[in-house]
Amino acid sequence: MLLQFSIHYQTSWGQQVFVQTNNPRHPLVELAPAGAGWWKGNLDLAKLPADFRYNYLVKDQQGNVVEELAYPRSLKGLKGHSVILDDTWRSRQDPEAALLASAFEEVVFKQTRAVKSTTLKPARGKVMVQLQLLQVRVPSHLELVVLGNTEALGKWVPAKALRLSNTAYPLWQGKLQARPGDELAYKYALRDPKKKTIVSWEVGPDRVFEVPLGSDVVVKTDANFDNAAPSWKGAGVAMPVFSLRTATSYGCGEFTDIKKLVDWAKLVGMSMVQILPVNDTIATYSWIDSYPYAAISVFALHPLYLNLDGLEKTINKAALDKKRATLNALPEVDYEAVLTDKLAYARQVYQEVKATFETGSAYQKFFAENEHWLRPYAAFSYLRDENKTANFNEWTTQQVYDEAAIRALTAPKSKAYGAIAFYYYLQFHLDQQLVAASEYARSQGVVLKGDIPIGIYRYSADAWVAPDLYNMDGQAGAPPDDFATEGQNWGFPTYDWAEMAKNDYLWWRQRFTQLSRYFDAFRIDHILGFFRIWETPIDQVEGIMGRFNPALPITINEFYQNGIYFDFDRFCRPYITPEIVREIFGAEAPEVIATFLQPFHDRLQLLPAYATQRQIQALLTPKQQHLQKGLFTLVSNVLFFSEEGSQGGRFHPRIDLQKTWSFRFLDGYTQGQLTHLYNDYFYRRQEDFWREKGMTKLPAMKAATNMLICGEDLGMVPACVPEVMKDLGILSLEIQRMPKNPKTEFLQARDIPYWSVCSPSTHDMSPLRLWWEEETPERRERFCHRELGWWGEAPQTCIPELAEAIIRQHLRWPAMWIVFPWQDMLAMDGDLRHPDPATERINIPAIIPHYWRYRMHLTMEELLAADSYNHKLREMLAETGRVQ
Repeated sequence: MLLQFSIHYQTSWGQQVFVQTNNPRHPLVELAPAGAGWWKGNLDLAKLPADFRYNYLVKDQQGNVVEELAYPRSLKGLKGHSVILDDTWRSRQDPEAALLASAFEEVVFKQTRAVKSTTLKPARGKVMVQLQLLQVRVPSHLELVVLGNTEALGKWVPAKALRLSNTAYPLWQGKLQARPGDELAYKYALRDPKKKTIVSWEVGPDRVFEVPLGSDVVVKTDANFDNAAPSWKGAGVAMPVFSLRTATSYGCGEFTDIKKLVDWAKLVGMSMVQILPVNDTIATYSWIDSYPYAAISVFALHPLYLNLDGLEKTINKAALDKKRATLNALPEVDYEAVLTDKLAYARQVYQEVKATFETGSAYQKFFAENEHWLRPYAAFSYLRDENKTANFNEWTTQQVYDEAAIRALTAPKSKAYGAIAFYYYLQFHLDQQLVAASEYARSQGVVLKGDIPIGIYRYSADAWVAPDLYNMDGQAGAPPDDFATEGQNWGFPTYDWAEMAKNDYLWWRQRFTQLSRYFDAFRIDHILGFFRIWETPIDQVEGIMGRFNPALPITINEFYQNGIYFDFDRFCRPYITPEIVREIFGAEAPEVIATFLQPFHDRLQLLPAYATQRQIQALLTPKQQHLQKGLFTLVSNVLFFSEEGSQGGRFHPRIDLQKTWSFRFLDGYTQGQLTHLYNDYFYRRQEDFWREKGMTKLPAMKAATNMLICGEDLGMVPACVPEVMKDLGILSLEIQRMPKNPKTEFLQARDIPYWSVCSPSTHDMSPLRLWWEEETPERRERFCHRELGWWGEAPQTCIPELAEAIIRQHLRWPAMWIVFPWQDMLAMDGDLRHPDPATERINIPAIIPHYWRYRMHLTMEELLAADSYNHKLREMLAETGRVQ
């Protein structure tokens, strides 16, 4: 079969257009310029492969590549001796490109009717022309048709239009016969299949195509449907699963409760339910494990969310219901009590069914598909229980993962098998329950959006099984901001990306595959970590002692080139003087000097036993605990960190070095020159370097899934990040009180990209009402005057009218998605909302560890029955075009 490629692309000097195929013998086909921006070329195949796919790309002489949208064209089932492929470049920047995701293809615009293409017999003197269009945004109750100037195209009569097939959705295809040289004038349109009337024509001039000579088949691929309607917009609700409350919950939300949240979302016209991570975090069996971002397995689900009624048997129902009622009446989650009860009850049921449980076909299928993580996870959980710790370094055996030994330990004949298989049992039921909730959401046209943490728990099954994938001496976190002035140290090991790249990021691809089992969209927590991560050394505690990794350092020669005499001790060691100690510790300064410090040149230094924050944390007595913060401040009073292995030749500036006492004690000239180096380091030199790092990893992640990807890109955002995210079709996160434009106090509509998710707050912030009370009167007044156009004195509390104004403002914004925390939406109803705004906060990032235990004060049944509120909310969504 002779394939004749033809595409229009206006190149710049030195650029060349290629066809990239999945055929190993012809991976790249060079096209030749054919004038007026057209590029053409041929590929002669003895036989068309069963699933031949291709796309176009452009290269320049420097090796730079411009790629199309990552959605290859397919010639599956195409017949003919010679085929002309008249294609249109699929731009990655097209606003509709982000709809090419399962969130839209399988949920919002899921096609419920199969439309098959007509079968055409060969006709003498005519060629078969296949018109096709990539289009997600077709409501399931409508069909896509082509109307045009020929009989085959209906002569512009709607009832006679060529109906396109959706069997390859989102690709729509229609076949007709035409003579070479015929000029086809046509338009695509959305038609009511019952009335045969046009609901929406595409805008713009008619498409014109002259049927070419020299083939028996022509495939004409058009660009997107030119929709007259505004860009698609939706709304959603954000709620952690543990925060859900139904009449039948067992002290916390469960996977089965998601269905009622979906019901409510659909009732008010929302099309997304967003949750926090739901992976197993059981490391200590205490409330500390309530932190959902510290999973002991990125694949396993948390037993906390198990619905006990979904197990095979009910044991002592009266006692079960009594405990359920007691825990469900609590205002917050009692993590330890709920988990203890659920595990104990599940073990009782397991003991009664274990003889037959593993013979079930559903379980056997689940085990076969998930064995790569399930077996080591179950072994890890068993060993954690036996050793009373998740820290595998402290286990009596199996400190180092050995696959053969673990296979022996998990073999059915092993003495430990019963205890290990219990975790298979738990994960099977958790999987079944979350899959059921996910399928229910899809059936209701509601997208279930998950959350993927950037890190892993230091003592997790993942770190135990493959420690080479992680930098165990590093701790992931975030630099200082208004919410955590000393930075954040999450304690997670950072990734060894070079090691992960050796198998094409298999661990990440498996992780995304697992997520897609439950979700059609997901939030990448701290997507900035794919460009660079904030890494704090293992011997330090506060995030302020970290730096970006990777990062291009400042060399020692740069100091001299900038007229700075480099003094290692002055710049790279804590600068401590009696004056600084007195300023920090006041009257206790003499005792601090005598206990923790010693003379060093003309100043002081910490004793070797207290040289790091981790040492201080470990050695302080209970009576000395109040000194910890001040001692930490002394440790962090440095200007630069020496890069390990550089032998004093490369350095990284401490974040916010201008705020240190060390900086204040420098002369003005040195301060100015160091500030110049600092600004270059953080705001200029890294951009291209970090862009390359992001583009090395994220495309592989993107290619591994068809889920809609949303990136949490808050904080100190390099300029390259939004560019890369846009190029890859990853949605950004926009928060009203955290504008990315440094010239604005609050987020402005003009700064919001369409490819984004907007929200008044996140789980790491004070909810809307609490935020308002925490703000200064001056800032509250500026917000009312400038953002809402309200005049007069600003209310001291977030009255319902104020909350409603903020909700309406968000709904009018240009973002694709507006996702509201449930607490923020309820703030506009004075009767339904909780009397105390402080109870609605989920997490305080500056407090580690923090108890994640917030629960909604209403039941989902009560919320579903709140007719007046629900009707009002639905009307608000409808007024702004966000009702689905």
